[in-house]
Amino acid sequence: MAPNTRIAELASIIQEHTSKFDAYLASNNLPSPSFDPSHPLRLSLSPDVQASRDAVLEASDELTALMLGPVESLVPPPNSWTSVTALQRFRIAKSFPLNSTSTFNKIAESCSIPESDARSLIRHAMTFYIFHEPSPGVVAYTVSSRALAEIPPVEDFIGFISEEMLPASTRLVDAMIKWPGSQESNETGYALANATDVPMMKYISKDVRRAQQMGRAMGFLKSRQSESVQRVLESFDWGDAAEGLLVDVGGAKGTVAFELLRFLPKIKCIVQDQTELVKDTETPDDLQERLSFMAHDFFQEQPVKGADTYLLSNVLHDWSDKYAAQIIRNLVLALKKGARVLVCDRCLPAPCQLSMYKERKQRLMTVRADDLYMKGIQNAKGRDPSDWEQLFESVDSRFKVVYGGHSRWLGAIND
Repeated sequence: MAPNTRIAELASIIQEHTSKFDAYLASNNLPSPSFDPSHPLRLSLSPDVQASRDAVLEASDELTALMLGPVESLVPPPNSWTSVTALQRFRIAKSFPLNSTSTFNKIAESCSIPESDARSLIRHAMTFYIFHEPSPGVVAYTVSSRALAEIPPVEDFIGFISEEMLPASTRLVDAMIKWPGSQESNETGYALANATDVPMMKYISKDVRRAQQMGRAMGFLKSRQSESVQRVLESFDWGDAAEGLLVDVGGAKGTVAFELLRFLPKIKCIVQDQTELVKDTETPDDLQERLSFMAHDFFQEQPVKGADTYLLSNVLHDWSDKYAAQIIRNLVLALKKGARVLVCDRCLPAPCQLSMYKERKQRLMTVRADDLYMKGIQNAKGRDPSDWEQLFESVDSRFKVVYGGHSRWLGAIND
């Protein structure tokens, strides 16, 4: 008999796709998901099995909300990040060997915190399956706490979220009240949380530890997005531009440019960024003849005229429309007829296209949360297709915006 209620339908979806997922693991000699610390940190899944995984997660997410009811599902726990932050800050996941157990007392001594605090924090983390208590007072690793211990960038990412983004988020509404409609990068939740009147990047640059932590956290995110960059390279219609000149505007140390040059063996590239970022940058031996670096502030007029392509990779999402438009406007006088601006950035889905699960939890930096995070730290924003079109139209009506087959790029053609 077919399910006739939504919760029964969701349960059926979970059963169907869990069976598919389980069968795939068995047929490929892959371990079934487990909290055991010996479990692999990542599994290689085929696209259809990844789709089954997503179906289970989406249905489970909706079923949980329905089962909780309107009141319990309304308010998320205010301290959900507290224990994870403590694990990172006090380095609790590195306080005893992975292949052993410990006690709250020993962990407290190792991390120089009171035993009662260690007990409260770790037991709270256990509710998220980070560590577990095989017997009263004994602490053992799970695969999640192992990931925190073994993958340094994960620790940096958690530190960046807890020290920079969460405090900014808690003061976002206060900033909106104090500076209604502001697009300035120093009138933000981040500014209030840190009692400063300068933008985040300038403020954090004065603290070496936090700046380095942010750099490593961003490197971790970019490493997880490397597949996305590759798919952008493969899906973009390069045409004659594949043998022309590309200017990577705001390209930092050239990470994306390296991939691009190796993918397109005849293209030449100039990477532009602030002086402190591009100076003393090492160019790989195999790219010496096709790659150069140039100091340039993208809030100034573009000095390289007549290139075939101008790349803005993860640049515009850092800025409000006011400043994003200024960045694009500074390219206009450099564009020859038919030149293209390639934007490799997040393109938010149009409303009502994704499940609430995907809206909230898509990958590490979530679709809607990322939008609010950027608002809180920089007064920046995520943009959906309509937003991108309006942004380019506001600069120059000659731009024609086209979208790739991937959510991370779009192109603007100067006709």
